[in-house]
Amino acid sequence: MTFDSRATSRLAAILFTVLLIQIAVIPHFRVAGYVIDLPLIAVLLISLRLSAPNGALTGFLVGIAIDLVIHTPFGMTALTFSLAGYAAGTISSQIVERNMATRALAVALLAATTTTIFACIGALIGLEYVTRRELGAIALVTAGASLPITAFSDPLLRWAFPLPSVQINE
Repeated sequence: MTFDSRATSRLAAILFTVLLIQIAVIPHFRVAGYVIDLPLIAVLLISLRLSAPNGALTGFLVGIAIDLVIHTPFGMTALTFSLAGYAAGTISSQIVERNMATRALAVALLAATTTTIFACIGALIGLEYVTRRELGAIALVTAGASLPITAFSDPLLRWAFPLPSVQINE
């Protein structure tokens, strides 16, 4: 099944709102001194309702938007979010019909793994600031924050994507 114009509009509105909140609000509310990666959590939650290629596409588009704002090499976030979206889309058929706690734990695990992959990609290209000793704490904060965010945003995603799995392209 393909997206209709309403589903595409809902997806765009959700992602635009998430990006605005990440840029304008989230930096002022730190958890244990670290900023929550709300766009990553949104990509994972949305990709759980999409197929793997569509999850990767969503991750890429959100990652490019984030790369325009943060000071990392251009494309690094897009690459990492694409991998995360693909992974979430791969497990979507097993997770989307489960209870919310299972989805929240899956998102937390994927968020921690993606944060670690981001740091590993940074280390491969010689960036020192992403391989700090606090990597475990950053991954835990992102994973911990994803649990209540998943609970809060699950009804919104059910409204935006009423079918268990939808396709952007075929």
